[in-house]
Formats: sequence, structure tokens, C-alpha cells
Amino acid sequence: MDYEKIGFVCGLEFHQELSGRKLFCNCSTDLAEEKQVMEFVRKLRAVPGESGEVDMAAAYEQLRNRAFTYHGYAKEACLVDTDEEPPHQISGEALRVALEVAMLFKLKVPETICVMRKTVSDGSACSAFQRTMIAGLETPESFIETSQGNVRIQQLNLEEEACKIEKKEGNKVTYSLSRQGIPLLELGTGPDIKNPQHALEVAKTMGMMLRSFSLVKRGIGTIRQDINVSIKGGTRVEVKGWQELKNLPKIVENEAKRQLSLLEIKKELERRGLTNVYTQPEEVTESFKNTESGMISKILQGNGKVYALKLPKFSGMLKKEVCAGKTFGKELAEYAVSYGTKGMIHSDEDLKRYSLEKEFKALKEKLQAGEEDLILIIAEEEQVALRAIKAVLERAKYCLKGIPKETRVPDHVNAISSYARPLPGANRLYPETDVPEIKITKDVLKDVKFPELISEKAFRFEKEYQLNQEFAQQIARGDAGLFEEWVKKFSKVEPNFIASVMLNTAKEIKARYEEADVEGISIEDYEQTLHQLSRGDISKEAVFEILLNVALGKGLDFSQFKTVSMADVEQKVKEIIKANEGAPFNALMGEVMKELRGKLDGKKVAELIKKFTAQTFVG
Repeated sequence: MDYEKIGFVCGLEFHQELSGRKLFCNCSTDLAEEKQVMEFVRKLRAVPGESGEVDMAAAYEQLRNRAFTYHGYAKEACLVDTDEEPPHQISGEALRVALEVAMLFKLKVPETICVMRKTVSDGSACSAFQRTMIAGLETPESFIETSQGNVRIQQLNLEEEACKIEKKEGNKVTYSLSRQGIPLLELGTGPDIKNPQHALEVAKTMGMMLRSFSLVKRGIGTIRQDINVSIKGGTRVEVKGWQELKNLPKIVENEAKRQLSLLEIKKELERRGLTNVYTQPEEVTESFKNTESGMISKILQGNGKVYALKLPKFSGMLKKEVCAGKTFGKELAEYAVSYGTKGMIHSDEDLKRYSLEKEFKALKEKLQAGEEDLILIIAEEEQVALRAIKAVLERAKYCLKGIPKETRVPDHVNAISSYARPLPGANRLYPETDVPEIKITKDVLKDVKFPELISEKAFRFEKEYQLNQEFAQQIARGDAGLFEEWVKKFSKVEPNFIASVMLNTAKEIKARYEEADVEGISIEDYEQTLHQLSRGDISKEAVFEILLNVALGKGLDFSQFKTVSMADVEQKVKEIIKANEGAPFNALMGEVMKELRGKLDGKKVAELIKKFTAQTFVG
């Protein structure tokens, strides 16, 4: 795909969780969720923001009429989370990290930070808002360098994380409060990303830089990317919450393809002469009273209704693939699903699958549909079905405009996205009157210190400790502090060996012994073993065996691995050579290692075998 030719524009928003305490209370951010201590149910409704207008996304959520259940867990939720108590003082640690990030990216830090409320009406904030504040704004120097040019950093926000979904059942969603309120850094780039591979490069660079800071959480879900994509002739679409770095180019590519396909549908409808869609949904329940479709019959038995809609000139359009593995029919059905239905059935499908051939034939006559017209139905409880089919109609009408401005959610398996809600606007922000303004003085900024970036740390490890490049990069991204502590403490052990123990020992044990519990090897076990090695009480060979015994539940025992005197070793090697006269080198090596495994370095054993077998030959 020629991304320049299609007018591809892309920017990323990075959301990075911080550890410590929550942003406006003292609850833990550990997400242990061990003991549930509260449960309550709420329904949310949209209200005008500071501008006097209701946000489009909030109005949409109110129409969906969903109920939200919230679970609170011990030490991870409190009255601040439930909006029954005013927020406490902002986390000083989280604010410090935000200022560090702002200064690193050369953003302008406001002299006064004002905390705002951001309307969130999908239930992921039980108060219907999250607290957020601008911690940094773009300057001419705010950018990162990439292989395809500079990418601007436009804004940094410090805000509260949303709730975590526990389950969805129909029109009900259950959330955990444990994640709500965790400090979250939101860092947005400019629309400077040129193609999917460029997006991956930017994401890797930004992820590395963010994870160089203290308090930054690690693991699945702790850093997410929102992907903003548009093409020539379209508008901005946001794919929210992407997590898998390696497949980032695929989701970006599929979104660009989807938008191109929507513009092609627009052109085809125009070619067919469609200028507007004037039809309205009709209730056609009576036409299905004798249906052989088990699915429809079940809905009707539950007092459901069937609504039908004719879409002029749309025949064949819903079969069109908009991106890999997804038709426009599925795309359109997502609007119905968002209002609580299981989907819709349309005349571009194989109606034999639903046993609805005769019903659709009758609907074609009833609705006076021509050959180029499409018919679709939605069957559900009356109000749900009516809201859903109206949503589908409005989306179909938008085909004549092109690409709707909306928020979408990703499918991480197939790297495609689905409709979530309209794209929110500025109407959802209003001041937080329960939190005082935060003054950022020059003295405060003087105390801001930059961390050593992971890339810088890896380079230093290569030079200072002579680590190979792979070890240096892995250690820098992981337990760099512990590594340097051990290098200093166990100065007689080569840094490369310490790095190998940290990075590879557990992996090797697990690969060779499925029953081994590598999680059972503690930091203290590693440390005591390296201590014995540094003192010369055990050999390098013994380290693996000792830690293997721990993983197999045998405990930490050094006694059987104590090094022996060189005189005893030489005597043992001579005895084995004599007992296996004429045996090849590998066989002798195996016999000696049976006796001395873990007590002497294998390289030294090989040298002794060669030495004494050569002497025997000469003699």
C-alpha cells in the first residue's frame, strides 16, 4: 500500500500506569483483588459540560441504558473511588514522575496545573468522570528522532486509570474498582507517523523511554497505545487500548484498509445514483409468526419484535470485505450489537442458514425493494430492537459521507477493530473543584532529575561490564539495579556470568525439567548461590545444579557441591582414565563429570583429561 498516496496520517497516544499509591487516595495499586468488601450498582446519565452542551459519546451511552455493577476489594478501593468522599492530596510521587517525563521530552510545564474532570459514561469510572491534568505542552524542541523523521510530542497528561471489566452479561457490565484511580501518564504524539512500520518504531522508542522512569509498572496491560488514523477524504478514527507491540503494524494497516474500503463503498453508492436514504424501519413481526427459524421463534416467544429496514442501492455492499476477515455487514452489525442485540440478518447473507428465505421474499414485496436494494432485520425486545435498527440506519446514511468519526476497540487476535462509540469531544471536560490548583515553581523544576534511559544504560553495561549486547539490553530493560548490586557485591564473579544466571538459568531449568517450579527460586536463593561462588566454595558448574534442586523442591544445599582440592581432582581423573583404558575423550569426559559435576569447571576437567591421556600415550 502506498501510504503517502492515500494521505495516511497517524498519531499514537501512550498510556503508562504508575505504581505506588492511587492518584487521589492511599489505596494500593497492586491489583491483588484478594477480598471483596463492597458491591453496588449504578446507572449513569449524560449532563451538559462547561460549554453547556452534552458530549456526543455521553449521550450515546445514556441511550444504551446499561446498568453497571462495581466490586471493591480490600486495600484497593475506598470512598474516594466510589465518589462518596472528596479526593485526598495528589500523589507527590506520581506528580514528580510526570514532571520528569515532561522535562525529558522538553515539554512546557504549566506554572499552574489545574485538575479537570473528564466525563466517562461507559461505566469505566463509577463517578462518571476521571480526574486529569495537563503536565506538559508541546514546544519546538518536543520531538523524538526516528529513521523516518522527527515525531512531535504534543501533550502529557497525568490522570486516573479506569476500572477493569470483570464480565459482561447482556446489558449489564461488572467492573472492579481496583484499577480505577491508579496514576496514568498519557503522552500523545503529533500526526507525524508515516506508515505501520514507522508506528512500531515510534512505539518501541516511546516505550523504552517511559520505562526508564521509576514507578513505571510493567507487564501486560500496564502500557497501552491508542492509535489515531485518518486518510485523504476521511476523518480521524481512534482505535483504543492496543497492547501487543509486535502486531501494532498490522492493526494500523487494517485500519487504513478499512477506511479505504469505506470510501470505495461511498463511491459505489454514488455511482449507483444514491443521494439519500429516506426509508424508515418498519415493525414486521406479523410476517414471522409462522417462521421456521428457531432463533427468531425464540425471540418472539419472549415477546420480542422484528423490525425491518430497506436500504436502497445497498445490495451487495454488505458482502464487501473492508479489511482482513471482516465484511461491511459485520461492521454495520456492530452498531446493532452496541445497543444490546445479538446482531442483524440481511439479504446479502445465505438466508438458508437461518431458514428465512420465504420471509425475506415476502419482505421484498412488502417493502417494495428492487434488485439493487438490501433488506435487513433485527429481532429483539421492542425498545432494544428499535434503538438498534435506527442506529444501523444512521450508520448506513453516513456511507454517503464516508468515514464516521468514532472510537473503536481492537481485536488482538485478528488485529482488526470494532465500533465502540462516537468520538468524544471537548464538551466532556469541566473543572474539579475539590482539588486545589498545583503551583509549579522554578524551585520545584530545579529538583527534577532525568533517569538514565534504558538505551543509555545498555550501552554503559556493554562498556563498563563488557556484557555482550544481548545481555546488556535485556538486563537494562529488566532488573538493572539488582544486577549492578550483585556485580559490586560479588566482584570475583564475571558480570557476564551474573547476567547469564539472571536471564537464562530459570528458562533453562524450565525447558529441561517440566516439573520444576522456577517461581520457587527466590532472589535470596540466587544471591546466596552467587555468594558461595564468589568465595570460591563452589564452581560455576554448580550454580545450575544448586538452583535446579531448589526448583525441584529439594531446598538450598551447598554441601554436595563444595569444590575439592586440585590434587584430589587430578587423582580422580587419573583413576578414571586407568579404569577406562582406551576409551575416547567424550566417554572419559562423561565418566569424570559423573564424579565431579558441580565441583569443578568442565573446561578444567577437559584440560586434565587431555593432559593425562597424552602422558599415558607418551609413556
